[in-house]
Amino acid sequence: MPWARAAQKPQIVASSKSRDQILRLMREQLKVIRAEEPGTRLGTDPEELHRMRAAVRRLRAILGAVRDVYDLDWLEGLRGELDWLGTVLGGLRDLDVLREYLRKELASLEPAARVVGDDLFDLVDVQRAQAQHKIVAALDGERYTKLLSRLERAVQRPKVVSTDLSLPAVAASQFKKLRKAVKALPKKPNDDELHAVRIRVKRARYAAELAQPIVGKPAERFVARAKKLQDILGEYQDAVVAEERLRALVAEDRRRPAAFLANKLVKRQRVRRQAAQLDFFEQWPKLERRGRKAWK
Repeated sequence: MPWARAAQKPQIVASSKSRDQILRLMREQLKVIRAEEPGTRLGTDPEELHRMRAAVRRLRAILGAVRDVYDLDWLEGLRGELDWLGTVLGGLRDLDVLREYLRKELASLEPAARVVGDDLFDLVDVQRAQAQHKIVAALDGERYTKLLSRLERAVQRPKVVSTDLSLPAVAASQFKKLRKAVKALPKKPNDDELHAVRIRVKRARYAAELAQPIVGKPAERFVARAKKLQDILGEYQDAVVAEERLRALVAEDRRRPAAFLANKLVKRQRVRRQAAQLDFFEQWPKLERRGRKAWK
């Protein structure tokens, strides 16, 4: 019947636009990975590594959000390799964040205490050099070369198994999972529980970016608010990692001059975590309101 064919047409067009939007964002992330690879190899600018790792993680999240559209084995294989690359890059990224934090903290010390601080800084730099070597070895390896080839094919000829796709529905689903995760938090959540919520915030944000061209301003406002909450939980996670790294740095020789300073900084990480946690619970209702408006 003519009216039935007319009713089907908008769904087909919307689905095509959705797939185009997915591939556009995937191409953008692949472009960033390739652009930041030389600087990541060199290791002189931490932001180049940061951008490369962020693109890897965003690409993996995009594929996860739209998993129903693609062949599952194909998709999970690709996401698994992206997870491997993100983990390789993550070791050095954690040390870069710690290094920048230490640089600011040591600048506030008295000149005599900075000598001890330099000893701690040297310990970080030793680990950083080792992590940099691992990254270069990985980027020189066959596994990374194959991953790039797979990504090139993925943005050109993805293995689509379904054309039934609504990006606003995808974003709404990720937001629903985020709300459920936050609702399940105890009054005093632990590090792992807040880290899991942080991952949910990222997924909700990336899914919203997919839907933004369709939904418009409400999605844009949600993305902006999600970014703020992501930064707050990122500060919390940075404090967790900093405490773990500081403890490990001086574990082998607690008599080192840097051990006392490291223990002092460990106590400061607890204060950082408490402040970030309070900030999160204060800001969460604002993101929830944005989500309700965007994904009615």
